[in-house]
Amino acid sequence: MAQPRKMVGLAGRRGFLRLGGLAATTASLAGCGIHPLYAPNAFGGDGANAAVQQHLREVQVGFIPDRDGQLLRYALQDRLEAGQTAEITRYDLVIRYNISSIGLGLLNDNTTTYARIIAVAAWSLNAQDTDHTLLTKSVSQAVDGLNSFDNQPFAQDLEVETVHKRLANALADQITLRLAHYFTATGRAQEQGKPA
Repeated sequence: MAQPRKMVGLAGRRGFLRLGGLAATTASLAGCGIHPLYAPNAFGGDGANAAVQQHLREVQVGFIPDRDGQLLRYALQDRLEAGQTAEITRYDLVIRYNISSIGLGLLNDNTTTYARIIAVAAWSLNAQDTDHTLLTKSVSQAVDGLNSFDNQPFAQDLEVETVHKRLANALADQITLRLAHYFTATGRAQEQGKPA
């Protein structure tokens, strides 16, 4: 009767190859200058991190209409200020915010039981100079789902509010990260003497 063959050697080689591939990937990414955005000493020390955070505090978030815009504005202010308000602001963040929905779960009587909610924020960062110079702009998008509750309007209102808060928080995270990246890149370019 033949004994089953042990796969220890093969599994050991695969593990070694995976480990080698991971090490090569990590080394190649480090060589390209890719690093965690909020890691300690990621930008050359605590001074660089503090400079990026100071720039974020100097961003004034413009008025965004409606209750959904208010949720996004508060979420952005919370992330940008990080518990401290700046003495002066140097930048204006202008946002156009839109939420739409697509009904996906349909019953025979055309009642929607599930909807995909899509939030889109087109934003621009402008300097607070006489020309309101455009520094950077982008579009951020977040998607969430909403279940419909039959004959339960209070529960439905709570669910809608919860989904809209999640979308506002997701967009605020995206915009904050992109602004931090912009300030990091311009800081590095200024250190190297290049135009931003």
